[in-house]
Amino acid sequence: MHNRKRIEIVVERVRAEEVTTLLDRLGATGWTILPVLSGRGHQGVRRGGDLSGVLDNVVILCIASDAVTARVMEAREDLLGARPAIVSITDCTVLRADHF
Repeated sequence: MHNRKRIEIVVERVRAEEVTTLLDRLGATGWTILPVLSGRGHQGVRRGGDLSGVLDNVVILCIASDAVTARVMEAREDLLGARPAIVSITDCTVLRADHF
């Protein structure tokens, strides 16, 4: 069992590539993108699925070392800026340390 950090980032789908490129640049070994079907938060209720996809959100999951997580936190302006995003970082345990 190995301790790592789980980074969850909720962004508009149109920003997903920008965020994953940043994670790659900061040394993340991988990430997963999940669609958000609906949600409610600071800006009210959001539902995905419009034809253009412009209003759709995704969740980007990344399991990372402490060093990569520290770089992500240092890059928060690049990650957040003035654009809507939710970032959470929690402790997690993985079975294969060499993958993260």
